[in-house]
Amino acid sequence: MKPTILIGNLGPRIFGVKSFHDMQIDVYNYFKGSPYGGFFEGRRPTLYIMDPDIIKSVMIRDFDHFTDRNTLGTREPKYLSRSILNLKGSEWKAVRSIMTPVFSSSRLKNLIPLIQTCADQLVEFLKQYDSKEVDMKQIMGHFTLETISATAFGIRSDALTAEKSQFVKEAEKFNYMPIYKRYFIFFILTFMPGLFRYLNVSFLNMETMSKLNDMLQANKEQRKKTSVKHNDFLQLMLDAAEKEKEHSDSKQPLHLDDGTVDAQIIIFLLAGFETSSSLLSFAIHVLATRPDIQEKLRKHVTEVTEGKEITYDLIAQLDYLEAFLLETLRIYPPVARVDRVVTKPYLLPGSSIKLDVGQSVSIPIYGIHMDPDIYPEPHEFRPERFFKEEKSDRPSHLYLPFGAGPRACIGLRFAMITTKMAMAALVKNFEFKKSENTQHPIQFDKRALLLKANKGLFVRIDKI
Repeated sequence: MKPTILIGNLGPRIFGVKSFHDMQIDVYNYFKGSPYGGFFEGRRPTLYIMDPDIIKSVMIRDFDHFTDRNTLGTREPKYLSRSILNLKGSEWKAVRSIMTPVFSSSRLKNLIPLIQTCADQLVEFLKQYDSKEVDMKQIMGHFTLETISATAFGIRSDALTAEKSQFVKEAEKFNYMPIYKRYFIFFILTFMPGLFRYLNVSFLNMETMSKLNDMLQANKEQRKKTSVKHNDFLQLMLDAAEKEKEHSDSKQPLHLDDGTVDAQIIIFLLAGFETSSSLLSFAIHVLATRPDIQEKLRKHVTEVTEGKEITYDLIAQLDYLEAFLLETLRIYPPVARVDRVVTKPYLLPGSSIKLDVGQSVSIPIYGIHMDPDIYPEPHEFRPERFFKEEKSDRPSHLYLPFGAGPRACIGLRFAMITTKMAMAALVKNFEFKKSENTQHPIQFDKRALLLKANKGLFVRIDKI
């Protein structure tokens, strides 16, 4: 793609002409028909991968050549820099293997009562908006904060009982970035990327991160004083860290030191808050604009759950609800693109192109999801795409809201269980309708990196 001096191919983003998601479709369509294509982010080149077989090689088959994600590599505090998203190579592998059992079926089963309590609180919280219009992104943010603070921190955030709780006020600002900071980061990326290693700069709001970390430290100190064991993510991470200490050689550095444990808790909070609230709010927008699907979903959920206790196995039976959520993520994936960094020299399959260590490759998630050759009539919302028969005919690595391969989202099952339980509670208690401020089709925010509707996701709520 022909670049412009200094800004490369990022003009539409820098000048606020295109959303990041819409830009990925443009790039995908520009290169479609070719297995790959070159793109400049400022002066930095990245290779877009288009061919399904090469995508599979990068994400899964030859993953050992692409183990790392792109990071700024700045002097962020450890509670940010040591998150599983930022760790590289053997360190990432070690921490991932320690964390994986935390998201096992048996662990998730133990969290069901906590999540159900939060879903019930959500229903009560929404009753105050009966027959009113509301922005669902804000409401769902309250729910995901309450759920994650309970399952990760073991604390009440009051997100569903106090309209402006301290926890909510801080967490909502986590990715706010003033315009001058955006241009500063772009300038350094373009002209002096090596300078990042000396700077304490982040894509996240550092003031908010510091306050969230203070809350986490206070919670940890409280636990040390009481010695009470909790059934939450923080306790599981603390136990894993203690176990590693007991079995480690004193000459070897610990993978789960205090800073690394803190980083996993904070990234779990932030990643879960933003992505799950996005999924739920866009899902409700779909219900409001497609009453036929809403009625079908309500009937399905009622038939499966009526008069029964919500359990892990019962949730697994909600197949239409799962298909509905997966289709929502296809059309409205929170992340538009996934990147990988070359960690070992690599020859692209079927070509003479050699990739050197440190070069980056990008996979345009949103372009793939909206490709009519992969998903016929891609703008049509059709949950049946994810029924067994049709799903089995499509390569799994061409559905990427959670990534793919060893570096896929570790919290995938937690996110699906949480959103399923929330949606089940909502459709049984409320009907969602288009309102005066419902924007359809949705226009995406041109400044945001993660998916965001530029005028909110307003619907009318009627209690059933």
